[in-house]
Amino acid sequence: MMTKAKTVSIKRSKALGALFLLLGLFVRPVAAAGTASGTRTFPQEGETSLTSILAELASFDDGKDDAVLYALRAYVRANKDDGTKRAACEDAFLSFLESEAALPGKAAVCRELRLVGTEKAVPVLAKMLAAAGTSDIARYALERIPGDGADEVLLKALSVVSGGPRLGVISSLAGRKCAGAVDPLEKMLYAADKTEAAAAAEALGRIGGGEAARALSGALARTSGETREWAASGLLACSEGLMAQSDLAGATAAYDGILASKLSVTTRRAAMKGKIAAAGPEVPKIVFGILSGKPSEMLQPAIAMIPKTFDASGIAPVCTLLGKLPEDGQVQLIAVLASYPKEAVLPALMKAADSSNAAVRTEALRAIGEAGDGACVNLLAQRSARAAGPEQTAARESLWRVRGEDVDAAVLNGLERTADDDVRNELIRAAGERRIDRSKKLLMDLARSAVPTVRVQAVRALKRLAGPEDLHPLLLLMLEGGDESEMEELQDAAAAVARTISRPGGGADAVGSFFSSETDSKKKASLLRVLGKLGEDRSLRLVRPALADPDPVVADAAVRAIAEWPTITARDDALRVAGQSPNLVHRVLALQAFVRMIGLERYRSPDGAVASLKQALALASRPEEKRLVVGALPAFACPAALELAESLLDSEVQEEARAAVDQIKEQLERD
Repeated sequence: MMTKAKTVSIKRSKALGALFLLLGLFVRPVAAAGTASGTRTFPQEGETSLTSILAELASFDDGKDDAVLYALRAYVRANKDDGTKRAACEDAFLSFLESEAALPGKAAVCRELRLVGTEKAVPVLAKMLAAAGTSDIARYALERIPGDGADEVLLKALSVVSGGPRLGVISSLAGRKCAGAVDPLEKMLYAADKTEAAAAAEALGRIGGGEAARALSGALARTSGETREWAASGLLACSEGLMAQSDLAGATAAYDGILASKLSVTTRRAAMKGKIAAAGPEVPKIVFGILSGKPSEMLQPAIAMIPKTFDASGIAPVCTLLGKLPEDGQVQLIAVLASYPKEAVLPALMKAADSSNAAVRTEALRAIGEAGDGACVNLLAQRSARAAGPEQTAARESLWRVRGEDVDAAVLNGLERTADDDVRNELIRAAGERRIDRSKKLLMDLARSAVPTVRVQAVRALKRLAGPEDLHPLLLLMLEGGDESEMEELQDAAAAVARTISRPGGGADAVGSFFSSETDSKKKASLLRVLGKLGEDRSLRLVRPALADPDPVVADAAVRAIAEWPTITARDDALRVAGQSPNLVHRVLALQAFVRMIGLERYRSPDGAVASLKQALALASRPEEKRLVVGALPAFACPAALELAESLLDSEVQEEARAAVDQIKEQLERD
């Protein structure tokens, strides 16, 4: 015997079947969304009918393949601009929504009904709006349907639905900018449900217009706490709409209402910014009044409006007020003035740079980097030499950044004339950072200064500035000697300049010619260090023989050159020294270099790299080198690396070995 449930199911299936048969009589087919292989394609006309699309949607589940959704979307967009097809599509959708189809399918149809729906759809959607399960999807469709009918249904729903659906209806009315919703939303501003009151305030702001502004202004006077802030936020949005409609008087009245209320400073500042924007020809007067101290908490929005209010010809009166502002106001105003032409603001910035407040001085020095000129160089150099912390950083960066050939000329003039070594060092640094090419000769002279710090700074600047043509004099300078730190700087500079020679091997040849003709062991040692830092392969033909040089100074320099070789070319040389040198220091330096060079080959076969690391471990006599080896193992994760790391779990580097084991296992599991 057939059960009642099965009878209902059969009747429902027959009804849907009849519906889809009817649709097939007047709906033009479109392409299928999907292929047998599973690759999604957008439907093309002539492949799939709306009948089959809706049939599939009737039992659609969000967890299933969503190709049918793309088919529906493509169908609607292909037919929405044809009046007859659009109407047929709407009829089909409404019949579908009144059927027993699954909710996900109805949601998809409501989404597309937004594009083809008319007031004919409103009664069907109204019934869905009142039902908890379909309220949101019906509201989504109603939001886009033109005409008063949709407004009326949504307004009626305000007194029918509650909770989340009611908040959704409020949002939909706001999206439609429904003027008829102002009165009921105004009442909700005073609701006990604070969430509802907040939603009403936001909605009134989105709806906009004079009536919404009146409602929100009333709430400012009659509410307190969070509700008043929400009303103010809505009124700010409403005021922006009034300004867009050129209702400057209405917007100004709303802003004044907010400014007169007991609200957060942030909210009132937003209102002040809006009031200034709406003030028209009165803007300069308002801004200037606030800068004069009425009220001080409104400085932030007033200063923010200065670029839109005063051009270069009118900024002078503002500059005269700079020193009278509170310190945070001075900092903000200085940042704004930095964008003006130097002729208009530089005197004020220079004066601010002498402020008793460190933050003001720092911001002024930073601004001078944008608006300064050659006349500022001495001030910036002095502060770079004497100040500390952020103020020194600001002065240095501005000295390097300020634009103009007159600035470069002032830097060079200062280098020649100043007797203050600290200031001279800052100017030397600036010459390098500014890439002042014509300073090279002067820097070469300063690199022979009697003052060690000046010599070092000059060499560092030359490292940035010098080109191939400067390598010969720079090498001669280096061979004149100096203390250890100076020689390191000179060697670095010489290597850097040698790299600028574009011809392959040109740098190595240039330095090598000096080395081959040199007989002094200290000078040969210095040149070997340059070759090591340079790291060109052809340099090894000079460095390798020097490893066995009977002069210990030369041999030591050769080992150190190998130890800092920047590429893997010297890897075997480093291993040989690490395993054969009678000098412990040389063995340690070479072993450290060998491990480092293994790490340079990130794409080397892991097993091969681990074999090399095993060689290094066998030569390591100190925990420091063993830690280097262990630390390199995770970069070459493989079973051999894991085995080597595990073999050290009971050694003096067991903590590092445990960390390496964990990292290697994690990588092996991931791979």
